[in-house]
Amino acid sequence: MKLVVIGSGIAGIVAALRARTLKREVLLVSQGKSATSRSLGVVDVLGYLNGEEVKTPEEGIKTLAETKEEHPYSLLGFKKVAESLNFFKSMAEKAGIPFKGSIEKNIHVATQFGTVKPTCLALEKVYNARVEEWHSRAVAIAGKEERNFNPGFVAASLAELLPKLGIAQPARISASEHGDLVIKPLKQVAAGEKAYALPMLGDGSFIAQKLLEHAVKLGVKVVEDRIDRARVEGGEVKEVMGRESYNGDAFILATGDWVGGGLLGLKEMVLGLELLRVEGKLVRKTPFPEKGHPYSRVGVKVDESLSPFYRGEKISNLKVAGALLGGYDYCTEKSGWGVAIASAYVAGGME
Repeated sequence: MKLVVIGSGIAGIVAALRARTLKREVLLVSQGKSATSRSLGVVDVLGYLNGEEVKTPEEGIKTLAETKEEHPYSLLGFKKVAESLNFFKSMAEKAGIPFKGSIEKNIHVATQFGTVKPTCLALEKVYNARVEEWHSRAVAIAGKEERNFNPGFVAASLAELLPKLGIAQPARISASEHGDLVIKPLKQVAAGEKAYALPMLGDGSFIAQKLLEHAVKLGVKVVEDRIDRARVEGGEVKEVMGRESYNGDAFILATGDWVGGGLLGLKEMVLGLELLRVEGKLVRKTPFPEKGHPYSRVGVKVDESLSPFYRGEKISNLKVAGALLGGYDYCTEKSGWGVAIASAYVAGGME
């Protein structure tokens, strides 16, 4: 079977990897930089649900299945989500970027903004610097100052924030090159250096590139083009087109939402697929509402196999993965890479 994957963010790459491990012929159409390139590079599976922090993603996902049937996790089921994370960890290990963590329990990582966020999986150097390990230790925020990173600001902010969170209470937090735990931006950690990493915006680009290189080694073919139309006949996609035309037996659409360019206004940009819409106003009056803006849940409507609908008809040989999916809000839930990986894993496993 020849599979064409459109989009080279984390969802597109994972889908290509999954399909290639199943011996499919895979063509990945890269459309340039995606939202992945601007991410922290940690795998958020489910950090918040209904405004409350989730301690155990497993329990949160099972709760979603009972309360939000349109959510991608509800469509996929917990078992597939768990399988997908194990697959991702396996591929990352083979790509030389080992991830650690478990769906059974979230961890907390500090960020370049002097904040703390829950996440599920992280690069080994980031995981080893998780806030849970800071208790009674001298934590040093180190590294060279950059445009979006000031060690002094990060240290001062965390010193004020941590006592309020109750996760761990270090002996001290300072901007220094010396301490029990020396933490600096990932790209500033030299090979073999005994230092731990702080996730930074842009780390997702590094991770995606490593995974893409591994995919190419496995035999995935990559071309650069921007797909903007497709030919549909008899309930199936026959070819997709950009500067060139690409035909296949099956297709995966992983073009992202508004950030990635998969959506423009209330329109899916390649085929005009049916969207899962929300009732009422799309934007709340407050800029950062606890439950998010309703428009964030807008995306492509799919069935349990991730097949979308076109002019009232299901397209059987097309699957949708990643942020293009409707029914969830990755910003308030902290579920971005989790949904991307899980949906890509299932989509890439299509028969």
